[in-house]
Amino acid sequence: MHDVDRLVAGIAPDPGPGMTPGARELFDEITAVAPAPRRRFAWLTAPFRAGTVRRRRWTTLPIVVASAVLGVIVTWTFPGALGSRPASAALDVKREGDYYVITVKDLFADPGRYESELESLGLNIRLSVKPASPGGVGQLLRVDEEAETNRIRRLVREGKLKAGDVIEPGEGTIVAVESSGSCPTLFPCHIGLKVPVGYTDNAEISLGRAARPGEEYADRPDLGQPHQVFHCVPYANRTVAEVTATLRAHGIRPTWTSYSTMKPQTSLPGDWYVYEGFMTSADEAFILANPTPHRTPRPLKVFCPEGS
Repeated sequence: MHDVDRLVAGIAPDPGPGMTPGARELFDEITAVAPAPRRRFAWLTAPFRAGTVRRRRWTTLPIVVASAVLGVIVTWTFPGALGSRPASAALDVKREGDYYVITVKDLFADPGRYESELESLGLNIRLSVKPASPGGVGQLLRVDEEAETNRIRRLVREGKLKAGDVIEPGEGTIVAVESSGSCPTLFPCHIGLKVPVGYTDNAEISLGRAARPGEEYADRPDLGQPHQVFHCVPYANRTVAEVTATLRAHGIRPTWTSYSTMKPQTSLPGDWYVYEGFMTSADEAFILANPTPHRTPRPLKVFCPEGS
């Protein structure tokens, strides 16, 4: 059984592909147009706010079907005095041009081990690896970089960044390790970071790994995102009865809420209308519905461009 308060407070869905809660929170803080998205039930109105800033996830594929890195047996060697790292290291590091390529070997290590090994490279990075949906595996679920934050603030002050703009990563920022092509479910994908050599800023990064049975997703994908049950299906403004039947046919248990009840419920009237929903784990969803249809539902093309 979920801790309902934690479930509701933790849901902060992306309003579109490439957006991150961190970028939206930063823009809101600067412009003071909306409360922070972590407030209880603030997520209910967040998808319908006009003022959001979007920041691309920094991989070549926006969403990658992936599974966890089960083990990467590579020698950890650097030119010069760094030498070789012990086989028990939680991270594998290689120098490629102007970047350190840091691959996570132990997906379930204590974050303190990651931090210690990164500190040995002179990097002030707090790294965590969290359970994610298939589309979130290998993705940067949370990025809080000192330099990047300051850059975004400067762009807003100078009027070069406005609500709805897509933020491209600046030069010298941290990016995710890119997988070559798609990642078949039966094979591991590399999960990690590319960090500029000489990087001196503080950063806090969360990477997605494949969720184990029963684990809650850290990324909470929309029901319409790729790999989800309603991808390329216009589920907004379908009835609760219709959506419930589809979810149960896929083995997914819904929890409901509405603007009128403002609390999680096991059911709502079948003739109410679904506004949107999010996967909280592989077999659970959290869904917003109301008695009347949504006047401006999210366009299908947000998660299904040109019927892809």
